[in-house]
Amino acid sequence: MSTSPPLRRLSSTNSSSKESLINAYEAEEERIINILSRKLEQLREEKIELENALEAESENHVNRLSREISALRLAQQQTINGNGSGAVSPVETRIPPAPLNPLEPTTEMMLEAMRRENEQLRSRLIETERDYIRIARLNEIYREELIEHRRRVSGT
Repeated sequence: MSTSPPLRRLSSTNSSSKESLINAYEAEEERIINILSRKLEQLREEKIELENALEAESENHVNRLSREISALRLAQQQTINGNGSGAVSPVETRIPPAPLNPLEPTTEMMLEAMRRENEQLRSRLIETERDYIRIARLNEIYREELIEHRRRVSGT
């Protein structure tokens, strides 16, 4: 019967070693979770950076394609207008015509496109100013009518 107390010690030692194993296992799990959480956060940040880069690149492509379309439209209009007139601009006499590359519009093409856009914007501005003047006059008429109606109501 003297063997019973050592069994208890073994069982208490065994239980403390089990607890330490469990604690070590939980600590390892927590360490792995922390590492994976940091990696997940890092991947999220990289994803955001890549999305921003993709958006900027897409915007650049859209801008470049818009310029190309404008240049092609300008070239098409120049071709249409050029067939009816035999006149050559001073720019064309100095510089030999380069082959049209839709990816690289010439300075003249861009300048002409900007001039047209400027004309369109000026026209829109004039129309807007006319609308404003018309509405301001109409507003003045309504204001005078309102004042007149208030005078009638307060006078009666």
